[in-house]
Amino acid sequence: MAKSARVIGERVLSGGRFDLTRTDIEVVEDDGAVRTLSHEVYRHGLAAAVLLYDPDRSAVTLVKQFRGGAFLCDGTLATIEACAGMLDGDSPRDCVIREALEETGLAIAEPRHAFDAFMSPGGMTEKIACFVAPYDATSRRGGGGGVDEDEDIEVLEIPFAEALAMIGRGEIADAKTIALLYFAKASGLLA
Repeated sequence: MAKSARVIGERVLSGGRFDLTRTDIEVVEDDGAVRTLSHEVYRHGLAAAVLLYDPDRSAVTLVKQFRGGAFLCDGTLATIEACAGMLDGDSPRDCVIREALEETGLAIAEPRHAFDAFMSPGGMTEKIACFVAPYDATSRRGGGGGVDEDEDIEVLEIPFAEALAMIGRGEIADAKTIALLYFAKASGLLA
């Protein structure tokens, strides 16, 4: 295990929405051994996600959209996900309130923090604060669909049991969404 680590060198390989860097890290192990890692790291910002659930109807609201990374991996044309977005200077709580309204048209008041998760810690700095939030018929404020030019979001309301079954069939393959659905099951939010 690492006892300490420090960045000893870094250069930007590509700049864009986020930077891709070549980063050299010196790691000191518990036994005193020193090693140097040199890796490409995608410098993704902080994000937040929320599983929107209707406890009375045992349903969840998810979003379906094209994702370039999934397409490049295996040709997937759309992913089904929990509502999520970049913090953009907001707190994680404020982010999920904003994203829920923009993406799904649902106004939520009291999202509850569930956990934080690294999405791909071997090569990305992305860490997502994950929340759960109840909604009901009175929460609807619009149709959703997103507000950014590159968003074309379909809003899906799915029975909770069906969403869990969709994981097993490979229809839901997004890590944050899978984790949030299983959190809802394990914590008894939905049955």
